[in-house]
Amino acid sequence: MTSTEHLDAYLEAMGRRDVEGTRVHLADSVVLRSPIAPAPFEGRDSVVKVLTQLLGVVDAFEPKLLLRDGADFVAVFTIRLGDNVIDGMDHMHLDDAGLVDSMTMAWRPLPAVIAVQQQLAPRLGGKAMMLVPLDETH
Repeated sequence: MTSTEHLDAYLEAMGRRDVEGTRVHLADSVVLRSPIAPAPFEGRDSVVKVLTQLLGVVDAFEPKLLLRDGADFVAVFTIRLGDNVIDGMDHMHLDDAGLVDSMTMAWRPLPAVIAVQQQLAPRLGGKAMMLVPLDETH
């Protein structure tokens, strides 16, 4: 069974907002699929850049629960940005060395996700999105 030493340390570093502390727990070829951008971020440096920007924008990242099935994990957490609270889950996979080699993020509710996306996307070279409610005439 794969050790969770790297995953535990990664989540602890995220909770401390210590991006450099996350780096050593990511595989060189890690892939991050995010709700912030349609294309995945590939490679340790690219993912660390995303984490740097994310932790630089949000007020808090609070790990809550970790579920396991073999080398697959779901990390449950809360992200706070002002009055916006995001309930998040990352489906994470560990390689044979126990390093995180893939992450797929799922965040809710959408208005809070958009609030973070508006701050984060421009820092990553993307475009900010906005929610536009449909009125009853559409």
